[in-house]
Amino acid sequence: MGRDPSKLYPNLEIFRFGSIAVYRKYLTLLQVKQALAEQVEDDIMGRPHRLLGTILREKNWITEEQVKSILTEMCADG
Repeated sequence: MGRDPSKLYPNLEIFRFGSIAVYRKYLTLLQVKQALAEQVEDDIMGRPHRLLGTILREKNWITEEQVKSILTEMCADG
C-alpha cells in the first residue's frame, strides 16, 4: 500500500480511464475534466461516489460499449 507502481514496475505504463477515452477520441479532454470535476464535487458534498464511466454515460458522452472496451484495456494492462 502506498507504493508508487512506476517505481515497482518501471517499464509498466499505467493508463487511467479518461486518458484512454481521450486517446481513442471517444471524448475530448474538456469532457473528461468536466466529469472529473463533477466526481470531485460529489465526493466533497458527501454524495455517493460515482465512477468516471458512470458520469460520462449519464451525460450520454460515451457509450456502454466504449466503457467496456476501455475497462477491458485497463484490466489487460494491469
